Amino acid sequence: MKRHLRSATALAALTLSSQFVAFADPDAAESDRRLETVTVTTQKQEQSLIDVPINVSVTDQDLIDKLAADDLEDLGNFIPGLQVQAQSLNAPSYSLRGVVSDGGAPRVALFQNGVAIGNPGFATNLAIYDMERVEVVKGPQATLFGQGALVGGINFIQNRASLAGNSGEVLVEGGDYSSVRAEGHYNWAINDTLALRVAGQIKQMDGYVPNTSNSPDLMGQDTTAVRAALHWAPTEKLTADIFVNYQDDDSTGTQFTSGYFPVNGVVDPYGATAMNINDDQVRSKLGNDRELFYITSNIEYDINDAWSVTSLTDYRNLFSSEAWDSDGADFNLLQFFQGRKANTFSQELRFNYDAGGKLTAFFGGNYFTISGKDRLVFSTDEAYAQSLFAPTIAGGAGLTVEQAQGLLALAGVPGGANFGSFDTPLQFSAVGALLMSQIIPLYGEHLEESLSTDERDTYDLFGDVTYAVTDRLKLTGGLRYTKEDIASSSVGHVLKSNPYLAALGGLNGVTLSQTLLLSADTLNQKASASESTDGAFTWRLNAAYRVSDNINTWVAYGRGRRPEVLSASGADYSLIDAETLDNIEAGIFGRFFDDRLQMTSSVYYGEYKDFQTTRFDPINGVFVTENSGNATQYGLEFDGQALVNDYVRLLATYAYTHSEYDDKDDNGNPLQFAGNSFRLSPEHSFSLAADITVPFGEHGDVSIVPSYVWKSEHFFEDDNGFDYAADGNGGFVRIPEMYPDGTVVEESQDAYGIANLRVGFDAASDRWGAYVLGENIFDEEYLIDVGNTGGSFGLHTIIRGKPQMVKAGVYVKF
Repeated sequence: MKRHLRSATALAALTLSSQFVAFADPDAAESDRRLETVTVTTQKQEQSLIDVPINVSVTDQDLIDKLAADDLEDLGNFIPGLQVQAQSLNAPSYSLRGVVSDGGAPRVALFQNGVAIGNPGFATNLAIYDMERVEVVKGPQATLFGQGALVGGINFIQNRASLAGNSGEVLVEGGDYSSVRAEGHYNWAINDTLALRVAGQIKQMDGYVPNTSNSPDLMGQDTTAVRAALHWAPTEKLTADIFVNYQDDDSTGTQFTSGYFPVNGVVDPYGATAMNINDDQVRSKLGNDRELFYITSNIEYDINDAWSVTSLTDYRNLFSSEAWDSDGADFNLLQFFQGRKANTFSQELRFNYDAGGKLTAFFGGNYFTISGKDRLVFSTDEAYAQSLFAPTIAGGAGLTVEQAQGLLALAGVPGGANFGSFDTPLQFSAVGALLMSQIIPLYGEHLEESLSTDERDTYDLFGDVTYAVTDRLKLTGGLRYTKEDIASSSVGHVLKSNPYLAALGGLNGVTLSQTLLLSADTLNQKASASESTDGAFTWRLNAAYRVSDNINTWVAYGRGRRPEVLSASGADYSLIDAETLDNIEAGIFGRFFDDRLQMTSSVYYGEYKDFQTTRFDPINGVFVTENSGNATQYGLEFDGQALVNDYVRLLATYAYTHSEYDDKDDNGNPLQFAGNSFRLSPEHSFSLAADITVPFGEHGDVSIVPSYVWKSEHFFEDDNGFDYAADGNGGFVRIPEMYPDGTVVEESQDAYGIANLRVGFDAASDRWGAYVLGENIFDEEYLIDVGNTGGSFGLHTIIRGKPQMVKAGVYVKF
């Protein structure tokens, strides 16, 4: 009832505001104001949105500011079918139409200025500022984008330098949790052929999750991003644009509040956490240090009136170091550090043809290479690790934990009754006492590391042709051929081991083996593999029928592909088959009532083969990619806006998304996740917003922008909160996931809604303005994840959504 009341309140606010403005200006209905025509480059050429036979959502910087969507997580709320879980700089998850891109090769292709940035994934969470627009394209688009456009793509298009003149803007904002955001740009037309644009953003905020341990409050950030854009047009035929981007981030860490260990006497995902850091985690505090450097060159040359050629070159240099506490408790149990670095280079050469006739086309090739290195460090206190693995240790001896406690007490082990306890863990090796009859002290600083490398070279050839059969009917066909060479390696080392077992070769005291988490098969011995994959084709076929000047309809069939990956298990690597999606879609784009109403809508149906899932393997200490079977998705999306009058613009989106695993694979075998919903895939989601202007004559205008976002129940993992065991008949038995005390894990989020409100004043001179912003104004409590790395060990951790925040800002243009 509470959520329904809030929805009704938001709708009533929009209605009353529009009635107020209509009353203030009774002639507003006779206005000449129209919705702006949107131009996109989705199909490698500038086109009006109505001419593009694809479902595309477009947002510019002005709307981003009004919706307070200055990060992708917030922006995703206003794009139908897109869900973004930006829980950390290093591990954002992008879900489009229920399909998540969160590790390995991307499913949702991410681009910046037309260049693929989805691989590596730790560098995809970028600062959003001084944007020309953000284009989100739905459905398989490998022909247009490649590099992982299995289910769609997001292209962040930054503002180029302009020859039009000199101008600039500065914005400063402050608010709750000591938040500060400052950003601005200046465009300098150096002469008639050369222009320079510089832009930057500083974004700081203290953590909003209190931490009672030895690291700052969680979910804080400190970002500095700068950009230089150079535009050169020496002739009418030749233009060149260069973008240089640098971003430095320093976060205070992602909240991993334990769902099992209490803090201040309670387990409360919306309260304080107790996440600690130790000296072996490299950093002095939890969180992430990250540096990103990109340089992109886009050169376009008109060969003649029909042909043009485009060269797109990009180099990226990426560094990241992150420390996190996977157990969410104030002791050393599952402590990790990960250091990453990668270099990428891509080169695309594309020829476009348009002679003004019935045929338009483009074709070309692309080369992309990435070389990455990872260092994963695991540290633990053996006493707490022994408590975690107590059921396994006891079970290996044919005992229960209680029986093992009794035997340890009889053996005279001090504190033997504490075996399996986290409050007062046993300080001596249970395995040593039970199997060797020795009292072996446990060590508080066990330390292991895994070093791995990943390399990938991708070669693409592509072509796309559109033919106007009649003035109303256009047919489009596109084809892309992709071939990849991939290589991986890994090696493990034990850096600190139990000194009381040094004479036995450096064993740990928990399992009396050399390694506790990492694979013994790669201990001090490098494992590697490489593959040259078979080439594969992806394609699209579109038919667009122009019903009238203002209505375009289309149908599309396309194949998307997520490429093969090498997955490690001990010293062995397996080549996981490519994942494919065949999708059929029908849609409409229309502008009605004298360009005062605009809408895009489509329905789609898709089938996945060899759907890949990624999980953390606690036995080998690696992330493993597996084929989890086939899956089906279908749905409907709507994106529209309307001018009620000169002063009120309404915006609305809706998505119905049905994405779940099939019951059986192609051979009739039952699937482990049969009938499960995809993670981060609410079946229903919608957003409502109003852009209301109240004129104050010669002084300026007051703007009021209320917005509301609602999402239905959804799961956080593909297992939907269950463990699985073979039933002996080729199928699986579902067992609810539980914490060590037998409490069932709640691995889903109930339906919830979030309301925001922005009220601002814009001076009549268009030179300055001010605003007040309320985010999550009703302080709705919701979760964005349950499980995480701790979930692989039965110690699920929880991440909350953003709480209520109030901010205020001013801007000046010059």
